[in-house]
Amino acid sequence: MTVGAGHAVARLAPALGALMTHKAKIDWWIATALALGVLAPLAGAKLWITIPLFLAVGICGYPQYYQTSEHGLIIRAGLIRRVIPYNAITFVGPSGEGSFSFAFSLDRVAVRYGTNAGVLIAPADYRAFLEDMAGRAKHLTRRGRDLVLAFA
Repeated sequence: MTVGAGHAVARLAPALGALMTHKAKIDWWIATALALGVLAPLAGAKLWITIPLFLAVGICGYPQYYQTSEHGLIIRAGLIRRVIPYNAITFVGPSGEGSFSFAFSLDRVAVRYGTNAGVLIAPADYRAFLEDMAGRAKHLTRRGRDLVLAFA
């Protein structure tokens, strides 16, 4: 509930059928390193190297966003689109893993699903993302900064 101009205004949560989009966080130094790595061959007039690098980074990593739909979490990274059904998700929480990910930030969130699968993402607003996921994945419960299986 927020107060504005002397009136209390209730904030309505989005309907569960609504598609919510969460922007991806991009660390400035990772973006700079990627740009330098792609553009550095231009200094040596190596266009044949620059163009494939530029296309690979662009196709695999941009745009990035995460959507919560009626049926599951949609992860979009470039041309890659992955849908994870809510009932398969077993954990959502901050991760310090250093493994490969298309997330352009070290403030990563682990989404584990199935028996032994997972993906690292980097939503710009972790709290909003977690609230959205908590409202949609009813089998998960909040434990600190994480969402875990209710019976775990």
